[in-house]
Amino acid sequence: MAFMSLSNFSVNSILQDKTILVVGGSGFISKVWLSMILQFVPSVKKIFVLVRPNKQIDGVARFEKIYLTSPVFDNIRNIYGTNLFNSKKLEVISGDACHNQFCMDNEKYTTLLNEVDIVLNFAADLRFIAPLDQMLKSNVLSVDNICDFILKSASAKLLHISTCYVAGVADGIVSEKPLSQKSPNGTLFSAQEEFNFGMQECLGARNRNATNQELTSLGILRAERLGWPNTYTYTKALGEIILSEKLNDSRFCIFRPSIVESAEKYPFPGWNEDFNGTAPFIQMLSSPYRLLVAKPNHNLDIIPVDYVAKGLTIAASALLTENHSKIYQCSTSSINPLSVKHATDFIFNYFKNKNSNGLVHYILPNPKPMFITPKHFLSSSNIKNFERRVTLIYNKIKTEKKSTKFFAQTGIDGLLDSFRRKTKKIDLIMNAYKPFIYDYNYTFTSENLLKHRIIEEEFLYSPKNIEWDHYWKIVHIPGLKQWCLPRLNTLNKF
Repeated sequence: MAFMSLSNFSVNSILQDKTILVVGGSGFISKVWLSMILQFVPSVKKIFVLVRPNKQIDGVARFEKIYLTSPVFDNIRNIYGTNLFNSKKLEVISGDACHNQFCMDNEKYTTLLNEVDIVLNFAADLRFIAPLDQMLKSNVLSVDNICDFILKSASAKLLHISTCYVAGVADGIVSEKPLSQKSPNGTLFSAQEEFNFGMQECLGARNRNATNQELTSLGILRAERLGWPNTYTYTKALGEIILSEKLNDSRFCIFRPSIVESAEKYPFPGWNEDFNGTAPFIQMLSSPYRLLVAKPNHNLDIIPVDYVAKGLTIAASALLTENHSKIYQCSTSSINPLSVKHATDFIFNYFKNKNSNGLVHYILPNPKPMFITPKHFLSSSNIKNFERRVTLIYNKIKTEKKSTKFFAQTGIDGLLDSFRRKTKKIDLIMNAYKPFIYDYNYTFTSENLLKHRIIEEEFLYSPKNIEWDHYWKIVHIPGLKQWCLPRLNTLNKF
């Protein structure tokens, strides 16, 4: 469809008296967006929030607990207190988009079909590497079920949240274009057949009592065969293509953020609860191990979560007025680029005066980050291989009776176990990041969001104005230290 510029439009006017369905309401991005809408768009009629139950509690109780305890909703609790759920402004539904009718009864499902104006689909499994059947259900089957909802409704529209990294092995400029039936490595394929065959293969494997590790390896194999670096980007791409084939252009648009990071300002500077972005990268660089399989001039495309929330609101408003683009990329590499080197410099300068512990500190105090290739003898993969050889030799020596008492007294078992765990973590981090900071250098264009002009100051979208030095030193790293990094403090002891 042709893009129509919508000049000087009001989010409040467009969302006035609109009913919204949020699928996946417990995630990092969705909660920031919900908080922003509840605070700044009082004209919205109602928001339904679909939340999956877990093994302990249903989705309603799960979200109520989040609302009452999460800092992201501090501003909203100041407005509504604990009465938000009685205000008729928000209704939480326990359900699962991976199942028919979202696991709802006919009455509730029909109510949504009749009342909802727009669906925002945040639901996703964000793990880079996980069993294929789990990823296909979360990132493809759920999309298919949401498309069925859109088709059954009279006029509801869908804003689907994906990721810029569906680009796969593409290198260079990545435009705001829909994916095609040609995979990133040039292979012609059918997304629907790929999904069907993948599910059949997983079902057969499960019937043979295959392990999760085997299903994980199967996912990696299928992803890499078509040119995606991991199961996450592969399944998100399949979801995009199937969605585009099922729905008319007037009924949907796709929103692709890059790496979503700490809030610049909203709900407050530094808010973050997501450990999938740069947090492991920063955690590793705050330890004495600072050898990166990376290319210093490659882009590290990150976007603060409050910019993502603003962008989503703009895209939703454009979609509701049918003045939308089919694809919106919410990114910074084309308009305010940040290199891997600059990011690592920010991290190093922040932590350089912090105390380090362990043997590496005495051999190489405060080492600056060094960019290496995968073949470097101290790369994480080579250290992991070294650890395996040491463990093998150690286990052989331990079988001798005279050695057992000696090793028990020296505590070598504990030291080796600690070394094993930490080398495994570092290797996992580097393998996850390698496609994005070494193998490929992405520049994601992000023009479509900038074509819209917003009246409300709260939703002004201007990532070009992000000052990276200030953001990393004053906002992002302190925020991660407060909200995320304590969960992986063992790396700091390496």
